[in-house]
Amino acid sequence: MSLPDSARYAKDAAEAIGAAFEDLDRGGGYLFRISKDGRFVLGGGGNVCAYPVNGAGPYTISRDKAHTKAVLTSRDVPVIPGGLFFAQTRRAALRGPGREAADAAVFAGKLGYPVFCKPNLGSRGTFAEVVRDEAGLNDYIARVALDFEAFLIEPMMRGAEHRVLVQDGEAVFHSTKSEPGLVGDGRANLGALLEALNHRVASEGVSALPVSVLGGDEARVPAAGERVVLTGRRNLSAAGEVEQVSEDVPEALRTLAVRSVEALGLRVGAVDLFDVSPDGDYSDLVVIEVNGNPGLRTLENAGRMDLIRRIWTRMLNACLSTENTSS
Repeated sequence: MSLPDSARYAKDAAEAIGAAFEDLDRGGGYLFRISKDGRFVLGGGGNVCAYPVNGAGPYTISRDKAHTKAVLTSRDVPVIPGGLFFAQTRRAALRGPGREAADAAVFAGKLGYPVFCKPNLGSRGTFAEVVRDEAGLNDYIARVALDFEAFLIEPMMRGAEHRVLVQDGEAVFHSTKSEPGLVGDGRANLGALLEALNHRVASEGVSALPVSVLGGDEARVPAAGERVVLTGRRNLSAAGEVEQVSEDVPEALRTLAVRSVEALGLRVGAVDLFDVSPDGDYSDLVVIEVNGNPGLRTLENAGRMDLIRRIWTRMLNACLSTENTSS
């Protein structure tokens, strides 16, 4: 059984600083303890925040995309506008009017299709989809309701997508992401290629892309080597691609990312941003979301295990220092 990424990184960093790593999950790695000189921190994978320096309040708020937008807006950080709606009705009596599925259809109609929908508490790109019309929205709500209570509707935004990881007020690295695509072999049609891609992302625990992402073109056979872009989510776990990784973070991206992470009270956070400026000069940036439990697979795939170790050893040294009296 392979360990989750966070457990592998934690174990490596613990060894680097002479700390003990204990797997508390019977070898699964989803719960672990790191200790040194009588002090310890707990961490894990899955729903456990891998970054013990992040407080419960800031981390929990960062998981809620609507709450995150509210906090950032209160600090004059630009965010993607949109609305929060509920796919499930079980707690309808606990909320005010205007948040139900029927209200979502009215909102999307006024916003103008296509729109972008994603679960309010989702991650890794699951159920992050372009919805093209009201029938598609009804289908989306029915599917997302099986796993999530609430979802966001946002306008479609086009631009370069960037990620900046911030640790203790410093921008550690910057990466750019591109949308997933299907590459033709001259034989299979787009529907078959999408089915194969969905099988791959399912192994990552991510929802399948609906056939509507092909725009009715599923029977077309793309030429060998032709790449057909699938508009929408760009998460690495959802077959998105990383274009580049660099420790050289452009100043405009660095400033907005640091402001966003500090606004939420996080010590470690990854900020996803769109650059929607016509010239791609970072003059018009908007925050997509802030991740209080960011994965570092981007760095690993880029061969930067040294940077992963630096992030983790810095954090563990801060947590396990005798000058830190919190544990």
